[in-house]
Formats: sequence, C-alpha cells, structure tokens
Amino acid sequence: MSTERNKALVRSPKLEDYVARIPTLKGEQSWLRVFAQRAATTALLPLELRKARRLLHREQPLKLHIGCGRHYLVGWINIDLARPGRKQDLSWDLRRRLPFPDCAVAAIFAEHLFEHLDVATSLRLLKECRRILVPGGVLRIGVPDLERYIHSYLGEVPLIEVYRPGRPTRGIAFGEIFFFYGHRSMYDFETLKLILQEAGFTAVERSAFGEGRLATSLDSEDRRLETLYVEAVK
Repeated sequence: MSTERNKALVRSPKLEDYVARIPTLKGEQSWLRVFAQRAATTALLPLELRKARRLLHREQPLKLHIGCGRHYLVGWINIDLARPGRKQDLSWDLRRRLPFPDCAVAAIFAEHLFEHLDVATSLRLLKECRRILVPGGVLRIGVPDLERYIHSYLGEVPLIEVYRPGRPTRGIAFGEIFFFYGHRSMYDFETLKLILQEAGFTAVERSAFGEGRLATSLDSEDRRLETLYVEAVK
C-alpha cells in the first residue's frame, strides 16, 4: 500500500467535516426519493403497458437500455423509474415482469444498475432479460468493479483517488461503494458470471470499455476506470 497516499487521505478532511457532507455525497438515491419514484411509476402502469405494446412496433431489432438514468441512448428503448423532467421512453419498475413477449429483444444494456438491486432481485431481472432476448441476443452489464476497488484500497491502482478523493481514510472511501447511492450489492467477475449462469445464460465473458459484441459504443466515459463490463449471450 502507498503510505503517502494513505496519509493524504487521512489528513483531509476531518471526520466531522466528512460526516457533514455525507447527505451530499450519497446523491439522490434516498429511500424517500426512490419510494416516490416507484409510487409514480406504479400509478403510470396502465399507460406504460400501452406504450410498451406500441414500442414493439418500432423498427427492428428492439434494443433495451434498462436503468437508463440520465444516460439516454438514441436508437434504444430507455427504461427507468418515472421521474419528471428526465428523458426516457418507458417508465417501469424493473422489479416487475418486463412488458415484452418472449424472444422479442435483440440486445439489452445495463450500466450501473445491478448494484442498486439485491441479489435475489437481480436474479429475477436477469431471468426476465433472458426470457425476452432472441436466441443469440446479447446482454451487456457494467457494474462497479469490486476487484479493482480492492486493488485500489491496497494502494496498487489510483481508483479511489480518482473517484473518491479527499476521504478521511481509504476504508471510508472503500465503504462508499457498498453503502452509498442506494447500492445493495457488489460484484467481481466471478460473482456476476455465477448469477448470469444461474439465470440461464451459458455464454458469459468479461468485456472491456467500448468493446464487445454490440456494434455501437454504449459505455459512459466518466465510469470507465471503475467499471467491470460483462456480456452474456442467450
């Protein structure tokens, strides 16, 4: 571990200053905000079901961007919880059965979604993804890379310094990837591969930023260093 980097983290800021910043650092994923988004999404359910049926008539092949957040992808069906002012194509609670028939979708992309779900919910959603994919369809997932963060905690790569600078200690910085932003789980490649295989995918492989089976680069540049990308083929 780099002693100098660790000392720098300890020196700034003081713990009480950091504690005062925690609500800001956690961002917008408070339980109350998520509850309100889910309630709004449920209220829109009849409307969104009709919208999903219309989306099926889009020019093929259908491609879904689930958990899209603010990252709107042109040419994809962008799906997330309802939120006023956010551009997306379908408001949907991904804990529900996806509103598409079997073998109707060619590709699914999810970047920094699955860490917001517990493992049981993730497994159900991955089974749904497999159900709606055509044979040979591709699911591409990006999540915070637990293994890479461990290497950074040990001082081997400067990931913590890039994404979580100025924390009182490396341990506090490392803990944020588990406990902030509404995160419910963390993945290394072994774990993500296991859950994908349990969902029924047999071809699962590690990918790299901006690479993979899907023709267009989908990945967010600002998440490049911290993200594990994995692709699974039905």
